[in-house]
Amino acid sequence: MIETPRLRLRPFNEDDLQAYHEMIFSNADVTRFLPGGKPRPLEGTKTVLDFAIAHQKKHGFSIWAVERRADYHFLGHCGLVYLRDTPQVEVAYAFGTAFWGQGYATETARASLQYGFQTLKLDRILALSFPDNIASQRVMQKIGMRHQGETEQYYQTRLVLYTADRADWPPA
Repeated sequence: MIETPRLRLRPFNEDDLQAYHEMIFSNADVTRFLPGGKPRPLEGTKTVLDFAIAHQKKHGFSIWAVERRADYHFLGHCGLVYLRDTPQVEVAYAFGTAFWGQGYATETARASLQYGFQTLKLDRILALSFPDNIASQRVMQKIGMRHQGETEQYYQTRLVLYTADRADWPPA
């Protein structure tokens, strides 16, 4: 578990399915910025949840459930995950629209980078966003990641790529 001043990042469990679905994967405003680009049925959310749980068991890290420390309210996800069929690790985050613009993505993404570099000893962490997701790119900039241009190497679509290296962490 990772704690920030306001939030807690913890491994997902099966009991998170309904809240995860309602907060993230049933919301068209959120899913337009996620792979697939549209809401998923509950079974699709379960596939993502099962992936996160299995990734945690296999690698000791994953995308994690994010909740407020004060009341344990589920807000979304953030964490580190291997990009499919690569040795590259991505910091990924998504929050319910009611929690946009409150600094939660920046707070949890920064904590995830710190965990990745200090605890996991990763050398490089990537972040990806759709070109029109300016808010996500601002999060990447705020946490000290560097813009690397665009790529079509991941998720079979054109994405903006940012990177951070352990040698440069924490940023000045």
